[in-house]
Amino acid sequence: MRSAIVAICLACLAVSLGGAGAQAEKVRCSAIRDSALCTAEPDCWFDAAHNKGCLDGPGPNVDRCSSHLGESTCNTSSFGCAWNAGEKKCVSKAP
Repeated sequence: MRSAIVAICLACLAVSLGGAGAQAEKVRCSAIRDSALCTAEPDCWFDAAHNKGCLDGPGPNVDRCSSHLGESTCNTSSFGCAWNAGEKKCVSKAP
């Protein structure tokens, strides 16, 4: 009898804790320090031009590659970026 009560209590506990994961918190953009992780979040944008880091909300309509400040980072990006040597900045590759 005791084992049945313990099993029921454990099942209730598992169900109540299992639902907690579905109510995940909204990502706080200001807590993200990495530019790539920031731009991967749809509700965040990375302000590298003014050195403000990851900010909430939609970003201005700019090239996603512009957040990469170095040539090596730009060329290894998974966003389809290329380093423009003339302008010394990272830009999207032409389709």
